[in-house]
Amino acid sequence: MQDYVSPLLQWLNANPEWAGLVTFLISAAESVAIIGTIVPGSITMTAIGALAGAGVIPLWQTLFWATLGAIVGDGISYWIGHYFNDRLRRIWPFKNNPSLLGKGEIFVHKYGVMSVFIGRFVGPVRALVPLVAGMLGMKPLQFTVANVTSAIGWAPAYMLPGILLGAASLELPPDIAFHVMLVLLLLVLFALLCLWIIYKLFQLVNKQTDQFLNHIWNALKKSRHFHMATVLLKHHDSKQHHGQLTLLFYFLLTSILFLALITYVKIAGPQHLLVNEAVFHFFRGIRTDSLDNMMIGITLLGQKEIVLPMVLAIFCWFLATKRLRAALHTLALGILAGGSVFVIKNLVQTTRPWGIFNSPETFSMPSGHVTLATTVYMGIAFIIATPMVRFRKLIYIPAALVTLVVGISRLYLGAHWFTDVLAAWLLSAALLIIVILSFNRQYEKPISLLSITIVAFSTLFVCYAFYYEHHFATLKINYTQINWPTISISQKDWWEADKSLPASRVSLFGFPSQNINIQWAGNLEEIKETLMKDGWKKPPARDWISTLHRVSGIESAAYLPLVSPQYLDKKPVLILAKHPNGARKLLVIRLWESNRIIQETQTPLWVGTVDVVHRSYSWLFRKSRQETDINPDLLLQIKTGLIWQWKTVTVSLPVPAKKQIEQHILLIKKNK
Repeated sequence: MQDYVSPLLQWLNANPEWAGLVTFLISAAESVAIIGTIVPGSITMTAIGALAGAGVIPLWQTLFWATLGAIVGDGISYWIGHYFNDRLRRIWPFKNNPSLLGKGEIFVHKYGVMSVFIGRFVGPVRALVPLVAGMLGMKPLQFTVANVTSAIGWAPAYMLPGILLGAASLELPPDIAFHVMLVLLLLVLFALLCLWIIYKLFQLVNKQTDQFLNHIWNALKKSRHFHMATVLLKHHDSKQHHGQLTLLFYFLLTSILFLALITYVKIAGPQHLLVNEAVFHFFRGIRTDSLDNMMIGITLLGQKEIVLPMVLAIFCWFLATKRLRAALHTLALGILAGGSVFVIKNLVQTTRPWGIFNSPETFSMPSGHVTLATTVYMGIAFIIATPMVRFRKLIYIPAALVTLVVGISRLYLGAHWFTDVLAAWLLSAALLIIVILSFNRQYEKPISLLSITIVAFSTLFVCYAFYYEHHFATLKINYTQINWPTISISQKDWWEADKSLPASRVSLFGFPSQNINIQWAGNLEEIKETLMKDGWKKPPARDWISTLHRVSGIESAAYLPLVSPQYLDKKPVLILAKHPNGARKLLVIRLWESNRIIQETQTPLWVGTVDVVHRSYSWLFRKSRQETDINPDLLLQIKTGLIWQWKTVTVSLPVPAKKQIEQHILLIKKNK
């Protein structure tokens, strides 16, 4: 295999103008039945990807020719199967090896049109599926759509390892580039192994649960006192051998979890829960103006003035088409969601998070936007998809994505705690199960997907556009993030009395992660100029090369961590680094704007950390993080015009530590 690939790469390296044709031929041959089992397509495509990543051959043209070759190769296999039909069974090599076609037939019968898409990524049936699809009479249009879409994803996926390796080779030495790719490969394999284990466990649990529920169902049918439960939980499909007992089980589970959650939050207080604090600080720390606009647009998908008119429109359309049961169940979705949120909010009465300009006046738990969006969108998707025999996932997935992003938008905008959104999802699950239990009792004819899509989307679009036009500006102001209040302190209190000293810098999730060890009062530009005159420089940029270094652990101490630490939910305003006295270790100084101002001079107080950049894997080998013993000589050699003092103070750490520690802090200010 190596004898074949190496000369080819050498030839392409010398003749890059032929790369497109070679890529096309290899990709097409790898996709043709029988020939594809002989051509080492995977290895060759990875090798070609390495040349593209290294810039020897053009990247996008290579991807185009690889995609086109895959389309043509599968097309040839399909039309061969379509032309010969059942005669394929009497032609070599299938005459002597009938199991070859048998595997492909099983796969195509199981997955239908999707077998063409899935089969392109599955090795054993890779080149046989198009051949069998043509033999079994799959429609050309269906095959072509699946063929083209799968080829667009297949070419980059097969060539990606080679592209990364080739690109890394431009920036990294060969041994390091190989190590980087090895680490990435191991990470991918580990993730796939975890997914496979989870899938197998799910299959095992599902099988055992199915047997258990079937036993319970049979016992209920024979019971004199509980026989009525089987009548109430009946399913219109006789193949559902234990009726809707599974749904009842999940209803009880979600209801118990919901009640337990709201009880715990009510007793403990939402602001005192670690998960709420972590999510709250995380989203405060990543907010930007462009993301704000996008999240406000997303959160409107759960606005009652937009969702409920859509429910009413679909209700009326179902009535007009004489689908009374579907109409009543659609109306029930809106009534149950809106009514339950109103009642529960006023019973629980939890407060909303602090941090936005004008927080909604209603109580916080559960989130009304998330409850309404989840219940209505998923409920309507269920009513539409249930009578359908195939392609149900194409209905469920968009609805699920909408409910997910609406929940994220409420957390991002700071309108709700995480427990509010979690409670909304649990409540919606319980409400949906009630509606599904009722809807499944009788058979429903398939619903016109085109008609209901037009009704739903047109109503949603009109209501969304109207509400967006009239309320977006107000919402933009209301959801504006406000900073922590500014505190004025006297210079004497700061310099001598140890008052108002910030306790610690916190991580992206709000946890204390490293002690503040420097405070500097003065103009930020002057501070930056002073440090840069002393040898401090801007650190290496955070790009994909530094990311590979940090992930793989190769000389990662020369690169900053991938995520910027934060203080008061803000990123550092100044980051500089240097190698002290020519040493290999890298020192980094980070300064944040504190919420304190020196009263006499109105000078802002900057707080920060001076620390050694540790290797990305260092946490595996140390029990605890060691703080850098900072001193004036390590920070600055030239101290003209500055005065400083080295202090040891006792401070109280915030949540979740809740303890007092001794902390060393270097105070710096201008000399009068």
